[in-house]
Amino acid sequence: MRAALIKAFGEPTEVLKLADVPEPSAPAAGEVLVGVEYAPINMNDLYVIQGAFPVRPSLPNIVGNEGVGRVLAVGGGAEHLKIGDRVLIPLYAFSWRERLAVPATGLFSLPEAEPQQLAMLGINPPTASLLRDEAPDFKPGDWVVQNAANSGVGRSLITIAKARGIKTINLVRRQELIPSCRASAVTSWSWMKTARSTRSGQPSETVACRSPSTELRARAAP
Repeated sequence: MRAALIKAFGEPTEVLKLADVPEPSAPAAGEVLVGVEYAPINMNDLYVIQGAFPVRPSLPNIVGNEGVGRVLAVGGGAEHLKIGDRVLIPLYAFSWRERLAVPATGLFSLPEAEPQQLAMLGINPPTASLLRDEAPDFKPGDWVVQNAANSGVGRSLITIAKARGIKTINLVRRQELIPSCRASAVTSWSWMKTARSTRSGQPSETVACRSPSTELRARAAP
């Protein structure tokens, strides 16, 4: 079985290796064997590889913090799942491998959807939802302003906010990122003016803006 592993912490391009590793054992009671379909590369994966993340695996070790796969075998006491079910791989189960046995507790069969998108459900969307829920006084029609809106968390927040009737102003650093935020472009120096003008006009549900350039920020600094 193939897996991506590290034998030392360091730069991913230097320490990450593709290797043959032993097959996982048959699932024990309360476990399922999962065949990994997709496991994304997230920033926290790179931090783990660098040794700069609170989760520090013993070495050598397989890495990978999230993913999605199909149930291949079911251990005793996991009757809520069956062979063929698609499930999320538990966080920090080290998913960059072809197969792994994981606890069945908390796993459930996912609906049919694009597996590449399902593979990324474990970290960024819950983070975005938590950020929104930490401000419980938001109501439909309110506005949220966020920086780095093209990030995984930022795109998730746009989607979650739209589903709840909340409008967003999304700041990105490069002009070409604006279409990906499903928004209208404005100049880097006028984003505050645009934000104010939307309150009296007929704005779309999402407005994206370029954040002020480094030069403009430096010139504006005291």
